[in-house]
Amino acid sequence: MKQLLEKISREETSHKGQNGKILIIGGSKKFTGAPALSAQAALRTGTDLVQILTHKDSRDTVAGYSEDLIVDSYGKNFDENSLEKARELEEWADVTVIGPGLTDAEPGTVQEFMENSGKVLIDAETVKNSLETSGNIFTPHSGEAEVIREKYGSVKNFSEETENTVVVTSQVDEIFSNGEKSENETGCPGMTVGGTGDVLTGVIASLWGQGLETSEATQLGVWLNGRAGEKIFEEKGNGLVATDLLSELPVVMRNYG
Repeated sequence: MKQLLEKISREETSHKGQNGKILIIGGSKKFTGAPALSAQAALRTGTDLVQILTHKDSRDTVAGYSEDLIVDSYGKNFDENSLEKARELEEWADVTVIGPGLTDAEPGTVQEFMENSGKVLIDAETVKNSLETSGNIFTPHSGEAEVIREKYGSVKNFSEETENTVVVTSQVDEIFSNGEKSENETGCPGMTVGGTGDVLTGVIASLWGQGLETSEATQLGVWLNGRAGEKIFEEKGNGLVATDLLSELPVVMRNYG
């Protein structure tokens, strides 16, 4: 992993925005923490700028999680009326994440947004409405990946036929990319707690936005996320929570870079 970390080392002459700009479309009245976790994870993994587009009623709550977050609203539903703002921000971003905590999206709107889009990482509920895309990254947990298996027979088949890279998070995270399957070697039982997948989503998006290929970003991302979890678990055991990973991620990157 050291070589991959070296590939995203920062030039002394770099300036704001040159090291990645991420858009996160997510959140809802019920799930306000998910997009904030993804956004903070992206920042802690080296991204320069992150913007969140979230539910109108959740905007202030999401913004309140950190002074580092830039937060706007797509309205009360991610629908046709949301597309103009989403498209504008998507053009600004190097990578767009769609899905963390997003429960108010109309399926047709997600599909329309995905058409002619740039680099998109698809997570959670939006996975089932984005299966026609290619060349992107999917990060479902095992249950969310079932819709992929139902349509394509297996996640490996889906990855091969669509040229998407897929991370299936479970007891052992599995990565499907370029016709190959690999398993992640890091992680711990404490990471079954909610929110660790949202952190992983932000980490992978950040690495992708900093210039790594899809397979590289996913392999390094799951490794870093799992290693951060292991270090926290040594101290807090099953008291580990997703926000603990945020401060540990840059420590792991510095120690192994």
